[in-house]
Amino acid sequence: MKTLYVHIGTPKTATKAIQNFCWENPGALEKYGYCYPDFHELCPWCTKVKNGHFLVNPFAIEDKEERQRAEQELYRMGMDRVIALFCDCDNIILSDEGIYRDTYKRRRSLWRELKEDGERHGFQVKIIVYLRRQDDWLVSVWNQNVKQGGESVSRRTWEEFVAQQGEERQLDYFKKLESIAEVLGGDHIIVRRYEPNSFYGGTIYDDFLYSVGLKLTEKFEISKEERNLSLTGNTQEIMRIINGVSRLDEDDMNFIRNILHKDEQISKEAYPSCLFSVRERKKILNTYRRSNRLVAGKYLGEPAGSDLFPETVPDVPKWRPDNPYMQQDVIRFAALGMAKLKEENKMLRSNYKKLRRELDELSQLVQQSAKFCQ
Repeated sequence: MKTLYVHIGTPKTATKAIQNFCWENPGALEKYGYCYPDFHELCPWCTKVKNGHFLVNPFAIEDKEERQRAEQELYRMGMDRVIALFCDCDNIILSDEGIYRDTYKRRRSLWRELKEDGERHGFQVKIIVYLRRQDDWLVSVWNQNVKQGGESVSRRTWEEFVAQQGEERQLDYFKKLESIAEVLGGDHIIVRRYEPNSFYGGTIYDDFLYSVGLKLTEKFEISKEERNLSLTGNTQEIMRIINGVSRLDEDDMNFIRNILHKDEQISKEAYPSCLFSVRERKKILNTYRRSNRLVAGKYLGEPAGSDLFPETVPDVPKWRPDNPYMQQDVIRFAALGMAKLKEENKMLRSNYKKLRRELDELSQLVQQSAKFCQ
């Protein structure tokens, strides 16, 4: 039966790597009867690789009815394209990590809409979701918010961020999956662990292809990965404070991030720590243990009581902003920044001298040409 695979994230589970992999391998996917279509013209404000964004795209329209109408029109245009593509292929893959979040309230009707389209046009819908241990997920999300900057959330302290995590984060994975299963059926949900040691074949690419019924062969190419480098502890706090500095443009922020990444490894080795204390981590694991075990049992077919994730907790101290290593990191950050500026200044002076010589040579040629013409 024709199948529409909808990869919904969750965020911070290598979604971008999966999207880029699918985007860069259209020929290999097509050979096996799969398609990862380009819907960029539907949402030109979104990246090309997030081809499922039309399913949940929000419009900045104040009037609720008008906004819902615009969202439905975009959904309809996208799904009509999907239906037409099924004439040429049996399997279509859409991906957008925002689907997990946005179907909490604003687009909670999406599952019903997809099911109705499938029944009407003769295809089944399967949802692919990667789940990450809740404490690690929270740390990763805050790190990304701080590293990206720009929005007010990037200036929140860790304590403020954790305190504002409401139900809409949907960290009760079993409850979320059940809300999808109520419409599509549990057998239409493909759950994967975001645990490197659990990946089928050892990589996220092997694992994702396995989830859609394929194997990673020589026909697929994996481009050189861009590592999504993290900031932790002191370097993260420096970045958070800098996010509150006005009149810094994106070039300035990229320069600062690059300097902090140079300091990150030294900082992490000098002061190994975690945003959560051991006690706080264990509390989170206790909170979601029952839900996680239900996921492992129902959606992964494991024996009752099996843990969804390893529950080992690193025995490191909780990070504190007043730690004795902060001063060292600030000084090192300043020194590395000045060294980088000096390096760039040296390069600019070298380029200036080169251009100056070329200009002098050109000027001499012009003078000689003028004398010849006389």
